[in-house]
Amino acid sequence: MNTEIQKILKSKKFFIALIITIGLNLFYCWFVYNEENKSIESTKQYIAYTEKQIKELQQKLKKEKDDMKKRLYLEQINELNRIIQKEKLKMQYASNPKKEIEERARYYKMRYEISQKAGDYKELEINKVNYQILNENIKRKKYYSVGRQFDGWTYLLSQSYGIAFFIIIVLALLIGSGIVSDEYREGTAKILKTMPVKRSNIILSKFIATVLTVSALVIGIQIVFFIVLNLITDSFKYYDVYCNWISKYKVIGFKIYPVSDGVKLLNLLECSLLQLLTEIILILAISGAIMFFSTIFENGAFASISFFAIIIAISIFRQKILILKRPILKLLSLIFPWELSMVYTNSLPGEIEWIYASFYIVIGLNLLMTVIFVLASMKIFEHREKVL
Repeated sequence: MNTEIQKILKSKKFFIALIITIGLNLFYCWFVYNEENKSIESTKQYIAYTEKQIKELQQKLKKEKDDMKKRLYLEQINELNRIIQKEKLKMQYASNPKKEIEERARYYKMRYEISQKAGDYKELEINKVNYQILNENIKRKKYYSVGRQFDGWTYLLSQSYGIAFFIIIVLALLIGSGIVSDEYREGTAKILKTMPVKRSNIILSKFIATVLTVSALVIGIQIVFFIVLNLITDSFKYYDVYCNWISKYKVIGFKIYPVSDGVKLLNLLECSLLQLLTEIILILAISGAIMFFSTIFENGAFASISFFAIIIAISIFRQKILILKRPILKLLSLIFPWELSMVYTNSLPGEIEWIYASFYIVIGLNLLMTVIFVLASMKIFEHREKVL
């Protein structure tokens, strides 16, 4: 394994991967910093545009006779109203975080009481949990919100919205796509045949080397950026602030809702550790899949294209997979979940129904896929060795 890691570290691919990782993170920081510091005028324009959308939906709602479409319009109107409320609060309390947190707590308490009267179970659960989170922070005099300023906490947790997944894919393809296929292409696979080592150990060492390298690049650089940003903004002190991630869900059929009674609230430090843990699981699964294709093809480019095609197919058909009648087939939508925030966050009511909100299922399935890919790679490598 040490030999494989040294081989990777000495290669041009590793240097390119390092530059790409640092470059993508710098660009992401620049982009988010600029987005978080939009002018008040642009926020006003956004609110005006959203209010216009609400009026159009309300007009459609009045004319619509179909009950299903009416419910859809109502959900869209409610979601847009939440967005407007959030943006107005940002403008109103930009310089007063204490007042903002207290106002948000009152808002969610009000929404909870409304949903309780209306009998809207999902809204009831979500509003109660959000009120509980804010109320606990108020009791402890912790007036901090993720995203209010661009610090280490905002940087790390915002990576869960597809950014970390994209970086992992790029690095894993760059480092892992040729880790076995290059042995075929360069003819060194014949030399491996003469070595007194189990063929399965050769594949396993290559897999572990890929996982460790990608993990060091992705997570190592994330930690560096996280520390630097928190030092600059003096934000380490907010480690125990509760945010909108919770660790307990209950499953009703294949719809998942947060459990509002006795729910375990997660603070920023716990959320950050869970984010990194989820990334490690994803790195394992993706590295295993790339190893599998690298073992099949003698050309690393073909391995990359094949894996990329699988990712695109899963992304395109994920929504369609979720409406299948057979529950076992719905599990396919859990493979390589690109939006890691869905594992825990309860702040997106419209998306809480996604099956992969159940963390243990996500972890279990992706670890199982990792084992399958690695074992299949071993078998294919042993078979190809006999042909050489």
